Amino acid sequence: MVSPRSWLFCPADRPDRLRGAADAADAAVADLEDAVHVDGKAAAREQLVPVLREDPVRACRIWVRVNGDEHLAADLAALAGLPVAGIVVPKAEPELLRAVAERVDVPLLALVETADGLWRVRESAAVPQVRALTLGEYDLADDLGTCSPEVDAEPLRWARSRVVAAAAAAGLDPPPAPVSADLADLDSYATETGRLQHFGFFGRMCVHPKQVARVHAALRPAADEVDRARKVVLAADAAERDGRAVLVVDGRMIDAPVVRRARRVLDLATADLATGHG
Repeated sequence: MVSPRSWLFCPADRPDRLRGAADAADAAVADLEDAVHVDGKAAAREQLVPVLREDPVRACRIWVRVNGDEHLAADLAALAGLPVAGIVVPKAEPELLRAVAERVDVPLLALVETADGLWRVRESAAVPQVRALTLGEYDLADDLGTCSPEVDAEPLRWARSRVVAAAAAAGLDPPPAPVSADLADLDSYATETGRLQHFGFFGRMCVHPKQVARVHAALRPAADEVDRARKVVLAADAAERDGRAVLVVDGRMIDAPVVRRARRVLDLATADLATGHG
C-alpha cells in the first residue's frame, strides 16, 4: 500500500475547507496549533469534532495536529473515541511523544521542529506509536539560528538526512518532505518536490490545495519507468516460482533492492486509481 503522497494542512476551525482538503489530498491535517489563534482553540475543537463524526471514511484520511502546550490535554480529550487517521505532534521530542501515546491509541506523526528534537530523533522514532517523521523546517531553522529554507535550504541538508536516516533505521516509511510557504512559483515547487524524493523523502506536506496536484504529478512515474518495473517484477515472480536465485533482465543482474523499487514504482503508477486523487 502506498503511503500518502500529499498531506494538506488546513485550519481545524474551517470545516468546509477541511472537507475539501480530505477529498483533494491523500491525507488532510486538521491544524489545531499554528493555524488557530490562541483565543480560538476551544471553538476550533468544537468545529472539528462534527467533521470527524459525520463521515468515518473521510475521517480516516484526516490527521490532527494538536498543540504541544497547555492546550494538549483538551485536544486529546476532544478526540477521544473519534475516528481519525492519526495525530501530528508538533515540536516532537521523545517525552512529548510518549505522553501523547499514553493518552491515545492512534498512529503518531512526529513533527521535528527543535534542535533537541532533531538531535534525539532516533529516540522519537522508537516510540511504538510513531508511524512517520517529518521536519518543520521554518521553526527548526529559527531554533538552529539558520536562515529560512526559502532563502537557502543548504544549512538544513544535514537535518534532512538525519530524519530520513532515523526513519529508515526504525523501519518507518520515508518521511514526507517539508512544506514550502512559497505559493507563487508552482513549477519550482514541483521540481523541488521531485528532487526531495531523491533525497529519501516520499510525498510532501502541502499548505495550499494547488500544491497537491503538483506533488502527485512529481511522484507519478513515467511510462518507460513503469514498463521496466513491470518487466522486473514479472521476472522476479517467475524466478521465485522456479526457485532461481539469479535474475537477469535486459542483460543486467537484478537484486532484491531493485525488485523492491520496481514494486514501489508499480504501486505509484496505480496510486491515483487507489486514492481517487489525480
